[in-house]
Amino acid sequence: MGIELLEDPQVAVLCAECSHAAGIDLRRLLTFADEDELRLTQNAQPALCFTGIALTLLLRRRGIEPVAAAGHSVGEYAALAAAGSVSAPQVIRAVVERGKAMADAAPAGTTSMAAVLGLDAQAIEVALAGMNDAWPANYNTPTQIVIAGTMTGLEVATQRLQLAGAKRVVPLNVSAAFHTPLMAPAAERLRAALDRIEWRAPRIPVMANLTGRPHQGGDRIPHVMEMQLRSPVRWAACVASLVEMGCDTFIEVGPKRALTGMMRELAPGRLAVAAGTPAAVQELAISA
Repeated sequence: MGIELLEDPQVAVLCAECSHAAGIDLRRLLTFADEDELRLTQNAQPALCFTGIALTLLLRRRGIEPVAAAGHSVGEYAALAAAGSVSAPQVIRAVVERGKAMADAAPAGTTSMAAVLGLDAQAIEVALAGMNDAWPANYNTPTQIVIAGTMTGLEVATQRLQLAGAKRVVPLNVSAAFHTPLMAPAAERLRAALDRIEWRAPRIPVMANLTGRPHQGGDRIPHVMEMQLRSPVRWAACVASLVEMGCDTFIEVGPKRALTGMMRELAPGRLAVAAGTPAAVQELAISA
């Protein structure tokens, strides 16, 4: 995930600082961890968060400065770091605790997630009404919503959604039912880690997954991020808020292009590009 990133001396130093603060070997995760190891949320989260932070550092070195930020799920932590609300070592330490708490809350193989294609949010909510073991978890776009729950709950939910007219319900390769009430024990444990950080008000607007609107003050961030873990990600609303404030160029910082792909539906006519490697950052045809 990060071999090229760590060839940059400034990124390598920051990686060492984050590893020391969080008590993990972040360099090993970024360079030697295989797909199975990175599938585990306690490993994936710090790796993804650091990658976003490091790529943002490289963008800024090119003179490309964000005027607003948003991040999907754990990406929201990288967005808060980009906005100056928290240092990189502090946020990686919190994300490590988040990942461990989430893994402990739902042992591997007991819960999961699935993408629902071809049904809108209201139809999905109606289809899942009354269930206590499957819920909407990510409102990604009007036509792509992710549900999560126990394995049994997802089986029942899939049947209900197919009857309601879903084109497809696609199981996702994740290790737990994130952003659902099943994460309540993890959210409480995470809150203790968040409260140990002195959060600052973001210097630029950062959209909260919980509401789709900007974070307000540093003192509210622990509560909002605790609730984020047990509540649906309102990604479509986050992007709508960015468009509303006038953003017309979006850069995805991370190893994949999933969010960039969503932008055709969420922000048609706006420029959306992915910058997942140092080479991609250098090749961006965007003026500073």
